[in-house]
Amino acid sequence: MEKESFQFKFLILLLTCVASHSLVSTQPHCHEDERSALLEFKETFFTIKPPCCSSATSDVQPKIESWNASTGETQSDCCSWAGVECDEVSGHVIGLNLNCSCLWGEMYSNTSIFRLLHLRSLNLALNDFNCEIPPAIGNLSSLTNLNFSGSNFTGHIPRSLSNLTQLVHLDLSNNRDEIPSCGRHNHPKHLDRRFDFIKGEVPSFLGNLVQLKSLSLAGNLLNGQIPSSLGNLVQLTSLDLSLNNLTGKIPSSIGNLVQLTHLDLGYNQLVGEIPLSFQNLMELILLTLRSNQLSGKIPSLLGRLIQLIDIDISFNQFHGGIPSTIFQLQGLHTLNLNSNNLSGTIKLDRFSKAKNLQVLGLSSNKLSLIVETNITHKYNALGLGSCNLNGFPEFLQDQDELFFLDLSYNSISGQVPEWFLNVSTTELRHLNLSGNFLTSFAQDPVIFKWEKLVVIDLRFNKLQGSVPIPAPKMWYYFISNNRFSGEISPLICHLSSIQMIDLSYNNLTGFLPQCLSNLNGTLEVMSLQSNKFIGKIPNLNGNFCALVMIDLSYNKLLGPLPRSLRYCDNLEFLNFGNNQIMDVFPSWLSSLRRLKVLILRSNRFHGIIRKPADGIEFFALQIIDLSQNIFLKNSSRYIGNAIKRAWIFSSDATFHYSMRVIAKGIQMNYLKIQGYLALIDLSSNNFSGAIPEAIGSLKQIVLLNLSNNILSGPLPPFLAKLTNLEALDLSQNQLSGEIPQELTQLNSLSVFNISYNSLTGPIPQSQQFATSENNSYKGNLGLCGTPLSRKCRDTKAPSSPTSKEDQDSGTAMELEWKIVCMGYASGLVIGVVLGNCLITRRRVQRLAKNFGRRKQRRRR
Repeated sequence: MEKESFQFKFLILLLTCVASHSLVSTQPHCHEDERSALLEFKETFFTIKPPCCSSATSDVQPKIESWNASTGETQSDCCSWAGVECDEVSGHVIGLNLNCSCLWGEMYSNTSIFRLLHLRSLNLALNDFNCEIPPAIGNLSSLTNLNFSGSNFTGHIPRSLSNLTQLVHLDLSNNRDEIPSCGRHNHPKHLDRRFDFIKGEVPSFLGNLVQLKSLSLAGNLLNGQIPSSLGNLVQLTSLDLSLNNLTGKIPSSIGNLVQLTHLDLGYNQLVGEIPLSFQNLMELILLTLRSNQLSGKIPSLLGRLIQLIDIDISFNQFHGGIPSTIFQLQGLHTLNLNSNNLSGTIKLDRFSKAKNLQVLGLSSNKLSLIVETNITHKYNALGLGSCNLNGFPEFLQDQDELFFLDLSYNSISGQVPEWFLNVSTTELRHLNLSGNFLTSFAQDPVIFKWEKLVVIDLRFNKLQGSVPIPAPKMWYYFISNNRFSGEISPLICHLSSIQMIDLSYNNLTGFLPQCLSNLNGTLEVMSLQSNKFIGKIPNLNGNFCALVMIDLSYNKLLGPLPRSLRYCDNLEFLNFGNNQIMDVFPSWLSSLRRLKVLILRSNRFHGIIRKPADGIEFFALQIIDLSQNIFLKNSSRYIGNAIKRAWIFSSDATFHYSMRVIAKGIQMNYLKIQGYLALIDLSSNNFSGAIPEAIGSLKQIVLLNLSNNILSGPLPPFLAKLTNLEALDLSQNQLSGEIPQELTQLNSLSVFNISYNSLTGPIPQSQQFATSENNSYKGNLGLCGTPLSRKCRDTKAPSSPTSKEDQDSGTAMELEWKIVCMGYASGLVIGVVLGNCLITRRRVQRLAKNFGRRKQRRRR
């Protein structure tokens, strides 16, 4: 009996093995034409050495490296290759996942993967193609999943996508220049790419892809209105159009998407109110409308969407009170109302009714917050900035789970209480106390106890004493605009993860620590401007230099510049202005291929500005200030030749760096420097000879200042070609001859100064010249006509000219520009910003008004 049982089991096992072997032997291999297409795709693209994106490590081999053209049974079967999925029955390639595969190269409609007509899923995310999405994508009509996110695709979304009627998931997000993706900066070809993005309008034909359940177009530069046709996608559960330039109102048809759980329209330019049709979105869990221009009152309907967990409508223009229905959302975890125009008085305890609420943002509104002493609700994040608080809320003593706390721009004054330094010592990561009236800490120097603190902002207070010792894991350390004094502690050099340091606008003294070079593996921004530092500038790079921005202006630092900066390949912004640096022009910085801003004004730089000896010329430089130095007269030849080079001009480029403009007691801080500023300043040096003719070809110039040099010869008629010119200062030179009548064509000209030259003849009679002040023509004995009192028929010489020291009198105001803009094509000087330019009172008032608006936005 046992023998029969054994034989039976053996027979079953044998049959199972035979069946299994039969199944394996009949499993189809990949088709030869598809195998060839994949191998051809592999040969089309370069692979960048990993790690090439955040999810990769250096020991991970790019997927296509495993694709083998050999004839071995396993190697030849493309169904066994990494990232390739085949149908178990037909053997056709149905899935291709090359996410973060370090691919680099351009893709066209004849690229071989578009011959894989059985593809159902195609994922090429986090690579680097830098081309338009090929129209041939529409050939893959079986696709249900398409992911091209973060791969630097450009241009418009092709209409051929409308052929993909089976699509369930479509992701074209994060294809813009500002998003670093897979390998984007690992190859020199990326250094001259400034306009990589998916652009144009959101195509209305996307509304025909009615099978879609998720659609993401976030992180591009799409513009125009959101098409109402998206309301046809009634299967959608997730819609993300954030981080674009979308305008207009939110279409009411979005309310048709009754299965929607996630809606993100943040970081656009949308206007109007939240549509009433949103009351249909009963499945909505996440709603993000952050950073738009939406207005009206917060609709009470939001409180009826009982599934809501996260609400973020911050940085808009909503006004009125907070609707009471919001407090009834029992599942609410996050409520971010920061930076709106909300008003009224509200008790903090009301938010405790939302029992799951852990993140609350009320900062930068017009709210008056009453903080009770008996609050027991525990928060993870609290934004209570600009809430009319006049002291540190005592309930914070029991908040041991806080990782984010904002008490900025209240009326908190005096000393920081000792108990506050013990709040959430094990969890707190972000602390903002800026914009109050704090005067000191209980101990000096203060050593913070928050062991996980990575961001601290103490700016714009009245804090005195020594520089606080930052926590060892600090990322961002901001203590500017206070009254801290003394030297920088060497302990600051132990910050292993520091990325930004801002100690500017204090009373700090002494030498800069030599150990600052220890930070450069992580440090990207270092702003020490407007202190009293002395001595030489230390070497600012160690074994690896991550620095992007350095501002040491307005100190008493000596030269020369540290030559080690030439190895800081990421540098974009350098400001050494208003120090006592003695050096020659740093042509050796020309090898920094990302350097955009170089400010050397008001130092002791001298000699001739020479072309770089190694032949490598500034590649990206667009802003330079060389004014108020001692550069020699022969330098004007070099600059004149440089101006003849092609000038790259773009109205889209912006620089996110601040610069200072001072006008007779009014200081204007520009938080963003626009790349389209077209300014030339070669003032206050020793340049000689004629005005370079090449200047006449720079038609985008708005401000031109060549004052306070030794320029000679006639005032050239080619200046009339500068049709966008608003200010022209040629004062204090040796120019001669008459003012060309052609200059009357400068219709935009509002500031004109030719004082202290040897010009003769009549002043042209046009509106822009007639409105100039007398000061604009001073010191030219032979000029006549309005606005001067000397008539042109009068041959009598005028009385002795007013001295140069009298220039500041009159209604014109002297504007001391601290920046200089130039365009570099092959990298040579195109221009340097206005210094000591006369400007009308009206223009100064307008600039001051704009500054007030910027300051108000910054406080928010």
